Amino acid sequence: MLKKVLLNVFYNIAIFTMIMCLFWGINKERYSIAVVAVFALALFIFFKFRLIKEIRQKAKK
Repeated sequence: MLKKVLLNVFYNIAIFTMIMCLFWGINKERYSIAVVAVFALALFIFFKFRLIKEIRQKAKK
């Protein structure tokens, strides 16, 4: 369970970092960085939802 908590913390930090990169890329007109940040953000959010779903299923058992 500790592994999943640490993974969740990592996902939260990664999501925050990607949001900051997205805003930075848009403000500096570096749209290629903004596009990469959007895809990475979507990926980390997807992984976080999968992790939450997995934890909920284990909690029910």
